[in-house]
Parts: sequence; C-alpha cells; structure tokens
Amino acid sequence: MSGGVGAVGQGVTWRYEAADAHGTTTRGEIEAASAGEAADLLRRRALWVIELEPANSGATAARATPLAFAGLRQRVARRTTGGDAALAMLTRSIATLLAAGVPLERALAFAAAGETDPRWRDIFGGLQEAVRGGASLSDAASRVAALPRTYAPLLAAAEASGRMADTFARLADDLEQRSQLQARVRAALVYPTVLALAATVGTAVILVVVVPRFADLIADAGGAVPASTRALIAASALLSRFGWLLAGAVVLVVASLRQWLQEPSRRRAFHAARLRWPLVGRLEGQHAAAGYLSTLAIALEAGVPLLRAMTVARGTVGNDAIVVQLERAEEVVRDGGSVAQALSGALPPLATRLLEAGEQGGALAPLAHRAATAAHDQVQRVITGAVALIEPVMILGFGGVVAFVALALLQAIYGINAGSFS
Repeated sequence: MSGGVGAVGQGVTWRYEAADAHGTTTRGEIEAASAGEAADLLRRRALWVIELEPANSGATAARATPLAFAGLRQRVARRTTGGDAALAMLTRSIATLLAAGVPLERALAFAAAGETDPRWRDIFGGLQEAVRGGASLSDAASRVAALPRTYAPLLAAAEASGRMADTFARLADDLEQRSQLQARVRAALVYPTVLALAATVGTAVILVVVVPRFADLIADAGGAVPASTRALIAASALLSRFGWLLAGAVVLVVASLRQWLQEPSRRRAFHAARLRWPLVGRLEGQHAAAGYLSTLAIALEAGVPLLRAMTVARGTVGNDAIVVQLERAEEVVRDGGSVAQALSGALPPLATRLLEAGEQGGALAPLAHRAATAAHDQVQRVITGAVALIEPVMILGFGGVVAFVALALLQAIYGINAGSFS
C-alpha cells in the first residue's frame, strides 16, 4: 500500500514508512520543506512515522520519529532521571483516574493541576487543552518532543483498543523502572566520579605547583639529574606551558569525532565496534534489550499488532548496529518466521529463550516483560561489578602517580646530597 504525494510549496521530497493505529504499514513519498513538516503532515493523516528520509539519495539522510521534529531526537534521548520520575508519577496519576472512571480530559486536568514541576504541568495542561479541542491524545502527544518516543504510538493503540487505563499503568511501570535503574546507576557512579576528580586535581597540582619548585631547587644545586626526575620535570613543563593547548586539542578531537559520526554508515560501524568493547559492549547490549523488551511488552498488551509493536520498540534503541539487526528481525517475522529466532542475534540468549517460551505458550507479552526485567537486573549487576573493579584500579593508579613523583624527587635529592659530600 502506497501513500500519495502532497505538495507543500517548493519543498523537498521525502520517502516515508509509517503506520496507522491498527499497525498497517504505509510507504510513499511526501513533499515538505523539512522533516518536521513532513512528519506533521503525516500525523494529520493519522499516520505515525517509522522512517523518513530524503528521496534524493545524494541528500543527507534524516530520520524523523513520531514524537519529535527533526533534530530533537537526541534531546528526547537525554531525558534526566528527575524528568522520568516526574513523568512516571503523572502517568500513574492518569492511569488511576481513568481506572476510577474519570473522563480523559478531566484526568489530564487533575494530573496537571497536581504537578509541582512547571515543565510537565504546562505539557499536560497543553495536552488537556488539545483533547478538549477535539484532538486525539496520541496526536497531541506526538507533537511534544519531551515525551518518550513510544508514548504517542502506544496511546494511539490504546485509543483504538479502548485500553487507556491499562496502557497508562504499564507506561508508568516502565518509566518508574527506568528511573529507578538510572538512579541506581548514578548512585553507584558517584564515588568513582569523585575519586577520579580528586585524582585528576591532585595530579595536576603536583605537576603544576609542586614539581616546578623542586625543579628550581635542583637546577640551582646542579649535578646529575636522574632520568625519572627529568621525565617528571618535562611532564610538568609540558602541562604548565601547553596545558591550554592540550585541552583545546582534546575538544577539537571530540568535536571532529562527533562530526565524523554524523555519517550513518560510520556511526553504524562505530556502534558495532562499541558492542565488542569489554564491559561497555555488554552493558550497552543489555540496556538496549531492556528498553526494547519493555516497550514490546507494553505495546502487545495495549493491543498493538506484533510487527507494529516491534517497530515501536525499535524506536527506544540508540545503538544503530542493534537497530539494523532489529530491522532484519522484523523482515523475518513479516515473512512468517519465529520472533525468538529472528531476535536471537540482537537480544541476549536469556531474552530469546523467554520469548520462545512465550510464543509457544501464547503469552508473548508477559514473557517479554519478564525478559525486560531480567535485562534491567543484568544491567544493574554489570554496573555494580564495574564499579567494584574501577574503584581499586583508580586508587592504585593515583597511588602509582604519587609514588612515581615521590621517587623521582627523592632520587634527585639523594643525588644532590651525595654530590655535596663528595
């Protein structure tokens, strides 16, 4: 099924893949001045964007999500833990009110009125005004970049199935779980971060303040200087004279790397390589699996068809290499293949085994939720193990630096004293 082409001034032709509230996929082209305008035109047709890119292959690829205009994807992904917690409380309040029989408009109004965070109060107040004006909640939510990417598609499915209260409750569960995980991760990283900052500042003070004074004393005393002391003085001089230049070089390298990664094939290759890094790859894979499985379970419970649910869940994954694997898995399922087998290369083995059991028992959504919980727990275990390893390594590293500085200075002092008595 192919969509038509809409002319909007002298715009760009965009090739899109979108789905309606029932999960029917539509492909076609549309003309618009920007990706955001194209996504807005599709939303007016009750279509939620899966992929959106310029029809001209020579143009820079640009994807749009159903919950944000172009350029806002990274800001959506960088929500704070506090923002997630506040959104979870709001979502839980709405779920409770809907379950008690309160109409949607009044539930949104009550939730917004009781929110202390002005940002979320304004957002949900705006949603309530949109619903009062006759718009669907999913369409209004799709225009809010601060909401998670999966919010609008899941609400659209809930509107179609009439399970708004259940969907809001599951969204609240998911947001609370993610917020708690992020809070535990940040709490676990507090001590290593403070230790790293103290070690960096301590080393800089030694090299910039302490060593130059000893260097002047050693130069005045004359005599042979040990190799370790010469290396220490050279490092101190380099940091004192060219520290600003080194900092600028680091910033330039980081900026260049980010610009280099703007090209999709390079970013995909980098993300694939990152999955092979020790510890980092395992953590990123488990974190992506947790988000994907949790959203998949919510979508299936809301009545979203399997393929559409997989597409919605794919929007939570930030690693492009895993996204490619998930896209291939959707093709396999579309051709009649097993979900567990299709996802075997993209998800951890435990998750695929649970999904296989869910398929065989007709309980895919509950088993997907259980697999998501297992992945969240594994992320926490990986973080805890990494912190337990990092702390002694950092302590030993800083102790080694201090020991080298002390040894180098003591060698120079002993050399001077020996020379004075000879």
